[in-house]
Amino acid sequence: MPTHDSGYLQIILLLVFVAIGVLFILTQQNTLKAVKPENRLMKPGLVWLQLIPLFGQIWQFWVISRIAGSLKKERTSFREDSIVGLSDYSAAEQWGKRPTYAMGLTYSILLWCNVLIEFRTMDHEFEEIHGLIALGMMICWIIYWVQLAVIKKKIVRLAV
Repeated sequence: MPTHDSGYLQIILLLVFVAIGVLFILTQQNTLKAVKPENRLMKPGLVWLQLIPLFGQIWQFWVISRIAGSLKKERTSFREDSIVGLSDYSAAEQWGKRPTYAMGLTYSILLWCNVLIEFRTMDHEFEEIHGLIALGMMICWIIYWVQLAVIKKKIVRLAV
């Protein structure tokens, strides 16, 4: 029989999980806001649709792709805007062809693999692989989050 303490712990853990998710989506939104409006492939506020259950897990693929495409356009605009500022352009070139895309896509795919295997772990068949995929997903998610934050800072710095 669950105690009241375990109920409080579950609520606290849920609130922590939601807070972390909100901070992550806020980073996505702020990264898009740092991109010049003409280079954005989506409105920054649309990232919040990821909070809708099930739809959000599908929508995240669109968000990841649109953020990466927006960052690519922003990088290209540094080249076009730069007359003498070659250092600005070379700094932007370090972002890669589609900045953040590979890690974001990897994180999303692993998330879906994790969800699909979750249904199978009820039989205790795939517990080991489930744990490895969950660990890989968390690592990729953190790396993606850091990439977004770093590139946002670079965009803000280069825009000044």
